[in-house]
Amino acid sequence: MKKLFLLFSLISSVYFYSQNFSAVNDILEKIENKHKKMKDASGYTISNKKFVLVEDFEDHSERHILQFNADNSLTLIELIDDKATGQSYSNIFSGDFIRKKNAISVRANYLEGKQIAIPIIYSLYLMNANDIWYLKDINTSKRWIENNNLIKKKN
Repeated sequence: MKKLFLLFSLISSVYFYSQNFSAVNDILEKIENKHKKMKDASGYTISNKKFVLVEDFEDHSERHILQFNADNSLTLIELIDDKATGQSYSNIFSGDFIRKKNAISVRANYLEGKQIAIPIIYSLYLMNANDIWYLKDINTSKRWIENNNLIKKKN
């Protein structure tokens, strides 16, 4: 009797699991259809383009400006505004990047001309929505918007 009950519970769990699995497949199909609309950015050049990330915290705000140069080098400017004192601080990093289609790997390993022990590394994905180009950080989902698009929005 125990073996029969165990067999019945095993079969019923497989049946209910397969129903759940079809729902997961439906969700995956929706995600795939959504991503098919994404553009291939192979033809879009990022040379001499700037991308900006703005973050606001309780005690300070940060602006990060990422400029890509034609020779696969980059400049990362970090501006920090202290809300308590009103002072601004800046750090200027330099480094290089590698691009493969929409994926961009950024490594900033020099701080104001001096090599640093632990470089700043970003894994970014180049995306387009409503003719606005932006970089999405793969690890944190933060978005770096192209500087030209910020200027258009303000006008």
